[in-house]
Amino acid sequence: MHDERRASRRPRIVAVDHEASTRARLADELDSRYGRHYDVVVARSGEDVLADLDDAASADVALVLAERRDDHSQLLTRVRARHPHAKRALLVGWNENRSAREEVVQLLARGDADYYVTKPMGSPDERFHRAVTELLDDWWRLRGRPYDTVNVIGDVRSARVHEICDLLHRHDFPYAFHSVDSDAGRAALEAAGMTPTREPVVVVEGHAPLVDPANLDVAEALGARTRAGEGTYDVVVIGGGPAGLAAAVYAGSEGLRVALVERTSMGGQAGTSSMIRNYLGFPRGISGAELATRALDQAILFGTEMVYGGDVVALRAEGPLRIVELADGTSLTTRAVVIATGVAYRTLDVPSLDALNGVGVHYGSAMSQARALTGEHVCVVGGGNSAGQAAIHLAQYAAQVTIVVRSTSLAASMSDYLVKSIERTRNIEIRYATEVADGGGDGRLEWIDLRDRSTGVIARTGAAALFVLIGADPCTDWLPPSVARDAWGYIATGGHCDCHVDDDATRAPLMFETTMPGVFAVGDVRQGSVKRVASAAGEGAVCVRVVHEYLDAETPGADGDRS
Repeated sequence: MHDERRASRRPRIVAVDHEASTRARLADELDSRYGRHYDVVVARSGEDVLADLDDAASADVALVLAERRDDHSQLLTRVRARHPHAKRALLVGWNENRSAREEVVQLLARGDADYYVTKPMGSPDERFHRAVTELLDDWWRLRGRPYDTVNVIGDVRSARVHEICDLLHRHDFPYAFHSVDSDAGRAALEAAGMTPTREPVVVVEGHAPLVDPANLDVAEALGARTRAGEGTYDVVVIGGGPAGLAAAVYAGSEGLRVALVERTSMGGQAGTSSMIRNYLGFPRGISGAELATRALDQAILFGTEMVYGGDVVALRAEGPLRIVELADGTSLTTRAVVIATGVAYRTLDVPSLDALNGVGVHYGSAMSQARALTGEHVCVVGGGNSAGQAAIHLAQYAAQVTIVVRSTSLAASMSDYLVKSIERTRNIEIRYATEVADGGGDGRLEWIDLRDRSTGVIARTGAAALFVLIGADPCTDWLPPSVARDAWGYIATGGHCDCHVDDDATRAPLMFETTMPGVFAVGDVRQGSVKRVASAAGEGAVCVRVVHEYLDAETPGADGDRS
């Protein structure tokens, strides 16, 4: 057994391979690349390392790589029980036959492992290391890594503190939270030259401490752009979810001058998803925050001018131009607009929960709260994909997760892969035909009442948190009457429009175009859209081609082929 024990109790990487030649190569690749920060254990069989893992129960196990063998399956099961946050991957040979690969797929589907990793074929094998480092990155996201670059100090019962942490989490920005009553919190305040305070404090390296800052203050301290540039844009995209980000990327890649205006946080509802497993090109899955961050980086590299914190309050036409007005009194002038404002989760009609919003009651998944709920009972309300993803993520920390749904089945509203994952997660319970009737606690949520919709019987249960991800409403109240919407507020586009409302009634709306010429809508805010991340991104990309068609028609003599 290759096993270097160190008193530091560093995180462990454990690998099992019965073949001597490939085991030696595996040990060399892991030790040479990760030996500085992890204790690497490479063994011949699962039995050889089970005792070691039991001995390491007080240490962190970050990753276990095991072949597809009976004793190794026992190893993965033991790991899940003793080290629930450890990432578990099957080791497969590059030339394993079809039947072996089909068995691997079945093992993954049953939840026996998180992913598979192909054994290294040479040195260095960067494809092998890419898979390993991605799994380790996932583990650190779950485990939590101390960072000194950004510190948040405050009262754990403060809704504003939770909001700031959630904002950082949704932008995939590493940070550390310290309770103001802890030694670490007091030390962080002292290091920043601050006297103790109950107000939230954000300390960003290289900046003066921010006391009870607005989201815009935090964004500016982190280097975000919060003001529009001068002159006229070709396209202004309103909303930074998958549809808006895709529109910005494709418009920028084709040489258009683009501004993207986002009021709260990148990624929209998708940005709160702990793990999206069915997005094309990410077989291991990707968190909504990471996907949004990558897309934002891509948009910026193509020249998109980001306007963070821009709360759009009005839209009007001035001849061939469109004016986007912001709450701070500034405005953006543009030739075309793409609306991608998405939807907002509806709130529960339970007045007693209003005072607990942010201190136990969360609308959206609020993944930044997960680690603080270790060993607790939490409830998730909703039967869609976002609710399913939240429940699976929370189950890695909470002792018990209860999904509360009004319907009698998840199949009609949730993807099959999520339903199956929920079914095999032992600490997730589903309460069908049930709704939240009441809730309360001393300064934060401590209990909720659940009503059986068929019998009317109410049962009280302890709950440290309630995550509400139910039906959503489109964010369109700010639009003028000339932008037609249906009875629920979703924007009519293309074939859903009878004709333009304004003076250009002789031309039928283009695909994704609204009843105001030059104004387009994509993603969840659009009437008839498919509520999925991939379809929203697809609409944003395709819409740019239609925007080009509109702009070319507005500029006589313009022509060109764009792919």
